[in-house]
Amino acid sequence: MRGLGDHLNIGERIAFYRKRRGYTQEVLAGLVGRSTDWLAKAESGQRRPPRIDMLAELARVRPRTRCRAR
Repeated sequence: MRGLGDHLNIGERIAFYRKRRGYTQEVLAGLVGRSTDWLAKAESGQRRPPRIDMLAELARVRPRTRCRAR
């Protein structure tokens, strides 16, 4: 990850990887048991950075699989 996102704060990194994995704020918040408002504020820096255990839980969320149309 060196170089990629070195300039991003924790909230911006959460948003970057959420989007990269194809999740909306609503979906990711639901997967980790938080509200959309909590996630939006964490991403924008309007709240203190999440605790390390919550960061670990966010990191464990797997990317969405893309289904091909038949």
